[in-house]
Formats: sequence, C-alpha cells, structure tokens
Amino acid sequence: MLDYGVIQTDWGPFAWVASDRGLVATLLPDQYPRPIDRIIADRWPDARPSRRAPGNLSRAVVDYYKRRLVRFDMPLDLDGWTEFRRAVLNACRRIPHGRTASYADLARAAGRPAAVRAVGSTMAQNPIPLIIPCHRVIRTDGTLGGFSSPDGVRTKRRMLEWEGVGDLPLLTERMQHRHAAMTA
Repeated sequence: MLDYGVIQTDWGPFAWVASDRGLVATLLPDQYPRPIDRIIADRWPDARPSRRAPGNLSRAVVDYYKRRLVRFDMPLDLDGWTEFRRAVLNACRRIPHGRTASYADLARAAGRPAAVRAVGSTMAQNPIPLIIPCHRVIRTDGTLGGFSSPDGVRTKRRMLEWEGVGDLPLLTERMQHRHAAMTA
C-alpha cells in the first residue's frame, strides 16, 4: 500500500509517495500543468492520502526551502530498479549540499566508468528528486545538463544557486551551441 502527502514550502507544494519500506517518489514545487493531487492520482491510483510523512521528511523539506542545511536520511524504496541504477542513485544521494558532481563521477562511483549515458538516463528518471539530489549532477564541461522537472534547467539552476553553488554557467546550453557556431 502506498501513502502520499503534500508539504507546503516557501517555493510551493512538495509531494511525496511512500510505501512501508520508504519513499517511492517526490514531486518538487514547480509549475505543473495540473494540480499536484491529480498528478499523484494518475501515477499512483492506489495511493491513499496521509498527513504523516516518513521520518523527518516534512521538517527537512520545509527547512531546505527556508535555506537551512538539512540531511535527508529517511529510507527509500528503490524496489524494481536494477543494481546499477540503485548504485547510481545512492552515489548521487551522497553528493553534499552546495556541491556538484559530474555524470562521469557518478559512473565511476557506481563501478562502471564508461556508463556515463546510463547515468544520465538514471538521473532523468530519478523518482525521488531533492532527496536523491540529481540537481547536483552536471556535465563534465561544467554545463548544467538537463533536469526533468516541468520547468527544466531553470529549476535546477535555481536549486543550485539556492544551495550556494558558485560559478554556474551563465549561458544556457542552447545559447552556448549558438555562440560556438557563430564564433567557429
């Protein structure tokens, strides 16, 4: 059985879905095309509403969006993920607040240094953003890469700036490609 809830933050509603083993999914505060409860009902039709988030999730999420340093140490339910993908997600979970790592760094940490694209795919499908901080994963060249929230890389940049990560690229990747083509 799955439970779900919504935590009100300074950035908007943050949703979670959990099994009895741990968090299954989170939805970041973002510009969703539909109400967040509707999205949950569509993706997890058997989930029932709950006022009790697992572990310290409610406090940690509220504190994060108030710019306080937090540890998200609640259990996760990664059942159904391959051993490699679990290794990637767990390596990502260890990236400290205010720091970044590259997709290549995570491939090495997961024991498959040549699997950089598979790491990117895993990050794009991360079911538990923020708790598994995929927003902290960037390309080796320092550009931000993608981000699978409705507002995309803008949300990723905002989260990294919020955490105090400096030296973020000023140009979006699309602008960098245009600039490179114009100066070649």
